[in-house]
Amino acid sequence: MRRIILSNILMTLILVSCGIPQADFDKLKDENDKLKKEIAECQLTPSQILEQAQEYHDALDYTRSKERLETLVDKYPNSSETKKGKSLLKKVKKEILQAEKALNKDELTEKNNSKEYQKAIAKMRKKYDAVNEVTWYSDKSSIQVNTKSYFQIYIGKKDNRKPWLGFSINYFTKKDWLFVQRIEIDVDGKIYDVEEDTPGEFNSKEESGGKREWIDRVVKQLEMPMIKAIASGKKVKITFFGKENVDSRIVSKAEKKSMKNVLAAFDLLRELH
Repeated sequence: MRRIILSNILMTLILVSCGIPQADFDKLKDENDKLKKEIAECQLTPSQILEQAQEYHDALDYTRSKERLETLVDKYPNSSETKKGKSLLKKVKKEILQAEKALNKDELTEKNNSKEYQKAIAKMRKKYDAVNEVTWYSDKSSIQVNTKSYFQIYIGKKDNRKPWLGFSINYFTKKDWLFVQRIEIDVDGKIYDVEEDTPGEFNSKEESGGKREWIDRVVKQLEMPMIKAIASGKKVKITFFGKENVDSRIVSKAEKKSMKNVLAAFDLLRELH
């Protein structure tokens, strides 16, 4: 092995003296250094590898300690040092996992403390449902009474699960029942339809001397483009098709702004989980 190294060094000197380009010289030097390292690695005993791993562990360099221990197990599977190494390797992997969890927690805390997050959440009304163990987020400017027509979206969050988005379309009138069958939403000339996924999703109830009809459900992935389009649309017209009659109204700027606020908070909450 020493002869090989001396031969490489001699060849390097010859190449330099012959005017070989610097790039070729550097490449040969790197190869020579790599060869030296490989030879030195081959000459390490199981005891020395274990000692290196222990030193890295004591220095809290768990990644390098893990690399040394895996080398020990791979090269000397039946040595007595490997038995000790396996026990240390198990400990090192656990410490690496704990470090990753701590880092993720710090990142989560940092995001929670970010100005962007605080600004978005400050616009939300937060309510905890103890029965279903769900925290609901809705925009503070959103309509809170059922005696007005509105289009709203909101966020649901449970335990450590990812948040979900829901929408609620409320139709209220002092006139006769419409018995809504489907809803058509015109966003700057593009038409979106809202229909029942299952029978009975359109609800109805007499309330405060009027008739209330509504649908409230989780936003499906296919409906996300519609939600985003409504929030950013210039003119949004919503039409309710009943059994015999039709009624329509324009979605207000306030409703659209409320939806934008909820979408911003929803995106940030998703990033945190």
